[in-house]
Amino acid sequence: MHPPSAPAPPCRRLRAYALDPHFSLSFAAQDYSTIEIELPWDDAVTPGPADEYLEVVDYDPASQAFYPPVDLNAHYVLAQAGIPPSESNPQFHQQMVYAVARTTIRHFEYALGRCILWAPRGNDSVDRLRIYPHALREANAYYSPAKRALLFGYFPADAATPGSMLPGGMVFTCLSHDIIAHETTHAIVDGLHRRFLEPSNEDVLALHEAVADLVALFQHFTYPSVLRAAIADTRGDLERESVL
Repeated sequence: MHPPSAPAPPCRRLRAYALDPHFSLSFAAQDYSTIEIELPWDDAVTPGPADEYLEVVDYDPASQAFYPPVDLNAHYVLAQAGIPPSESNPQFHQQMVYAVARTTIRHFEYALGRCILWAPRGNDSVDRLRIYPHALREANAYYSPAKRALLFGYFPADAATPGSMLPGGMVFTCLSHDIIAHETTHAIVDGLHRRFLEPSNEDVLALHEAVADLVALFQHFTYPSVLRAAIADTRGDLERESVL
């Protein structure tokens, strides 16, 4: 007799940085610097990762190299809630942008009560938003309406004022939770109303930036470990400065 097959799990857990990678260097932030993001289980996720909404394409034009795509269905990856957070592993970068972008999409769908749609390209519909984790060798990241894609850059930390980074060490915008959520929101809002990218007055583009900033900010409140740390640090006084 064959044993009964197990039902599909309710969610897929993927590790990610809760804020920015430099928080993981702080002993005080060890309890909340990394999180496990829960996404609805999807059998159709393929290496990239890619699904019905997103396609991560890890091509680096500066070095003319393709990084091998992460397979989120690989046994060892599934067994440890995804690849461990790492600033030096391109496959974790792929996992990070996918997990945060997919979470942002899920929050919009919950609020709207329907599936989100990407803006069409001319007369052609766009099924998947593409994400390029290493598209630019510069201190920048943006949503490209022409490419229907999110492009993330990387750059060396300033030698004179590196902050918590190693002087000259690489800073990857694709590892910033806020930047990923912000740029994903631009793509979602463009799908909701394409005219919001036309600067008919000075407030139109400001609306895009404001919504993207607010979504990135409020998404931190959905992670219990980050929220608990902020409440403990401020002793409940939310007017005090905190990670939120």
